Amino acid sequence: MKKSAIFQWERATVLKLQLRKMPISFESVLNYLVKDSCCKIFNAENIINDGGGSNYYLKIYENEQNHVKTIKKKTVKELKKWFTHYTQTFKYGNRELKHNTILKEEHTLQVCNEIITLADKLGLNNNERRLAEIIALFHDIGRFEQFARFKTFVDKQSGNHAELGIKILKKYGVLDRFEDSTKSLIFRTIQYHNRAALPHEETETCLLFSKLLRDADKLDIWRVVTDYYHRGNGKRNGAIELDLPDTPGISDEVYQDMIDKKIVKINHMKNLNDFKLLQVGWIFDINFTATFQAVRSRRYLEMIRDVLPESEKIDKIYSVVHSYLDKRLQNSQTTISPLQTAL
Repeated sequence: MKKSAIFQWERATVLKLQLRKMPISFESVLNYLVKDSCCKIFNAENIINDGGGSNYYLKIYENEQNHVKTIKKKTVKELKKWFTHYTQTFKYGNRELKHNTILKEEHTLQVCNEIITLADKLGLNNNERRLAEIIALFHDIGRFEQFARFKTFVDKQSGNHAELGIKILKKYGVLDRFEDSTKSLIFRTIQYHNRAALPHEETETCLLFSKLLRDADKLDIWRVVTDYYHRGNGKRNGAIELDLPDTPGISDEVYQDMIDKKIVKINHMKNLNDFKLLQVGWIFDINFTATFQAVRSRRYLEMIRDVLPESEKIDKIYSVVHSYLDKRLQNSQTTISPLQTAL
């Protein structure tokens, strides 16, 4: 069971999202899952936490997903147009504001691309893909006003940018075209995207889109920071570095977090090296096989290692990280059954 936990979780998600479109009954799918020796997913530890068994698990999905009305391609286009007009208003300030506005604007559009790629690999339908793209489009909408008002992207110095973003979307009625249940799903997913961990008491649909967003967000932040670290023009951007000092060494607390395979706590960071290790430690919060594969193929972790000092402690950290990544990728190498192939 433990060996193929990643595969099982993804398979459960895809089954859940596709079930209503398949010409088979709930009962036949559940019977298939029970008989399939590698797919006893509904009672697997750390995969289903609602305690209600398979029927309750599927019922959660049906109730919430049934309320998400069809999202047209035109709707996404109109929302992107609003996003462009809104971000444009922040490009007429000083040079620093304009630069960081463009940085976050490009990041947002890249996260949209990343989340669509992940959605495709999970077999989501067009409606679900469009919902995922809308969530990605607005996940950092609070960043623009945050920097304009406070000249920083550090939430503890300015306010939670996810909460600020939700206030902005409500203020301008951006999502008023949607049903209340769809708006709630989008708001909750945005609200959770920058939390240290996702809440346990949530619907599986919300958790799926939250995990998609968190993975897509991390993939592009890794792109942004590795490009920045290797740019080599000597110019520093305090907004990216969170105004942390570029001093030698790493903190003991960050070292221990990494060795314990935990997400580094913000208050443990003392310098820029700690921040780089925090970014490396995001690997412990990745959800999908496709994301692990992208991290490996794009060499994000190695690119960050190249800009960290030579250190026995850092070598030990990277040994733990690479071992974890290898294990997650190996565990995903599970034989695909005919049912999953159909999905």
